[in-house]
Amino acid sequence: MTPTMLEPEQQSDAVLLTFLRAEDEPTSSSAVEQLICVYAHPLIGDIIRNRLRVGHSADRDLTDEEAADLISEVTLKLVRRLRELKSDPSAKSIKNFRGYVAVTAYRACDEYLRKKYPKRYSLKNQLRYVLTHREGFAVWANDEGCLFCGFAGWKNQEHSMRRARLRELLDKQTLIPAFSSAKLSLPDLVAAIFNRNGEPLELDGLVSLVADLWQIKDDPSPSISIDDANTGYTDQANSRQQLDAKIDQRSQLEKLWAEICGLPPRQRVALLLSLRDANGRGVLTLLPLIGIASIRQIAEALAMSAEKLATLWNQLPVEDAIIAASLGVTRQQVINLRKCARERLWRRTRKSLGQM
Repeated sequence: MTPTMLEPEQQSDAVLLTFLRAEDEPTSSSAVEQLICVYAHPLIGDIIRNRLRVGHSADRDLTDEEAADLISEVTLKLVRRLRELKSDPSAKSIKNFRGYVAVTAYRACDEYLRKKYPKRYSLKNQLRYVLTHREGFAVWANDEGCLFCGFAGWKNQEHSMRRARLRELLDKQTLIPAFSSAKLSLPDLVAAIFNRNGEPLELDGLVSLVADLWQIKDDPSPSISIDDANTGYTDQANSRQQLDAKIDQRSQLEKLWAEICGLPPRQRVALLLSLRDANGRGVLTLLPLIGIASIRQIAEALAMSAEKLATLWNQLPVEDAIIAASLGVTRQQVINLRKCARERLWRRTRKSLGQM
């Protein structure tokens, strides 16, 4: 007898049931927004701010604004996954929504750090290899996806895991003088650190400690000069022209976005939510990809929360009737608002080009 396949709804976390059982788009969107605002957003923010150094100090990983953008990106990934879960009965269920949110946020942090600190990321990979291939070591995750490491016998010691960060910070100042001058292999160094600490460490804490011991530092990304950009081209003059053209094109897009943000609020909404290319595909989703505006900045321009925008993201471009309902106007008024917006942008951009 063939076993019955369970629907995602039957296997999924109970907090998702209202969304999965929604029979119309307004109810579905409202349920997604509730999931994001109540369950996901606070956890994402906590993980990013605990995992990365956020603020305006010299040793920060990212600014408050960059952290907000990263939170928006994680939120968008979650909304896409939820929409996939609802639309595709064969999609893998989410049995623990909070755990899924945490893992998604941790992965986003890892990807951010990989790009910003390639040397540290390489060291982390080396440590993970040692921990997973050398007998006697182990690496494991708690329910929220945070990775811990230690001797295999320590695995899943919840009481120790809660104290691990504090213990690691207290011991760091004594560990560095003790091991920095010793010429130990990486496995031997890891074993010495575990013996000294006496209980599990967060994997990121171990990476930071070994990076300090071995004086591994990532230099700030050097600025790209025109000569650097020309590497591989035989005609440097032509390459400079191409680079100048790309810079000019980006400058024009940034100016256009600034002009759009200066439009009256209702014109801005009518224009942005309906933007589409020649094939009818949404254009607004391209702006974060090319670095013109982040999801958070787009949400601010539309006078809505990033969570609300995330629920609309896969539906872009939005039909005029839906825009009209959100603004409390008629469909024809939406068309008129968009027309006025385009005429104003044309006048403003033409004036700007005339002054160059």
